[in-house]
Amino acid sequence: MLISTRELWLVPLRLMAACRILRFPSRLKQLWSLNFLRPYFSNENTRDSFFFLTHNNYLSKYFTLAQRIDCAIAHYSFEGQNYGPSYHRSVYQSPLGLTLWHRVVNRTRYAIILRASEDNRHEGDLSVLCFVNDTRVCRVAFSYIDSSLFGLQSERAMFITRSQMDRNPELQRFRDTFKQNSPNYFCFASVWGIAMANGMHGIFLVKEDAQIAYAERYAEGFRNSYSALWEAFGAREIEGRGVYRMSIPPKLAPLRIVTHKNRAARRRRNWLEIVLETRQAMLKDRTRRVPPPLEGEAYALLPNPAGAQDEGHDRDSAVRCVPNGK
Repeated sequence: MLISTRELWLVPLRLMAACRILRFPSRLKQLWSLNFLRPYFSNENTRDSFFFLTHNNYLSKYFTLAQRIDCAIAHYSFEGQNYGPSYHRSVYQSPLGLTLWHRVVNRTRYAIILRASEDNRHEGDLSVLCFVNDTRVCRVAFSYIDSSLFGLQSERAMFITRSQMDRNPELQRFRDTFKQNSPNYFCFASVWGIAMANGMHGIFLVKEDAQIAYAERYAEGFRNSYSALWEAFGAREIEGRGVYRMSIPPKLAPLRIVTHKNRAARRRRNWLEIVLETRQAMLKDRTRRVPPPLEGEAYALLPNPAGAQDEGHDRDSAVRCVPNGK
């Protein structure tokens, strides 16, 4: 593989940055025990295996160097402990990724896949990607972290660190097919399914000014793409941590107060399908004990999970998973 002149000059700088791991011998030992340089990286990515050290930030602008190393250890140890070789080949070594959900409508294939972030892994180790045929229309990136990072009780959780739409003709095709919906909603539904497959009852989401690409001149756009969106889904900010927490399933507006109940119910049926198919896909190569099923909570997406004809009929017991006004 050819290396550009610019990349060649970056090599010694990256080596110097990676050497900072020597300041943390116990953490270096943990990384070494993960066999860190091999299982999770294809040949294309091995040049920057210590990306969490060589870039200025990793996952959040708020994190210290030690916290960044801890995040990398948490993510890759979780992946190694919970998922088998078939999963790792699909997610980390194949450009096709792991298909979490797909549907064909009018000879157009819509799909959500899980794949190691191929561009900026320091913005999130894994990406949930929405495709229309072979064109990407949305990316939501995340890593597994320990919630003690945010001053809470220690447990593994997902940290959503990137949300990005791709502006292209296929985006409009998606919107024409799935009325009053959006690819990022589909990606979020898939994220909920991943969390449920791992027995997680909450996820964390980066605040806009902690997102590592944040720039003051784009403050409004970042606010709308991150914090405002999290809040619309019922997430609550953890003060001083640069992060929001969202319950799984999200605690959101009941259908009885939504203006267009039928429309909202149809939208939620799509989400429910994605949640359940994602959870099933994630469990296929899970090596540790399967968490208790959360389908009962997932079905809270719908007002009438048994499939009754009246999609507008509401029940107090099934209103927990819809964005406010959605």
